[in-house]
Amino acid sequence: MKIFVLNTDLFPEKGVLEDALAQLGSDHEVSRYDTDAELSDDDWDRAVRELVSADRIITL
Repeated sequence: MKIFVLNTDLFPEKGVLEDALAQLGSDHEVSRYDTDAELSDDDWDRAVRELVSADRIITL
């Protein structure tokens, strides 16, 4: 399963989800993007492609 994770620092229980994602990462393809990071336009384009092809989207 493809899982797209967008870290926005808006979710108060981020640690719980991070622990769960760490366990899922070995069995699933997990891509992560941080909205605080300095991402280029190409990085954001890649993020959007991964987002639309993901089976699950998680916002932290």
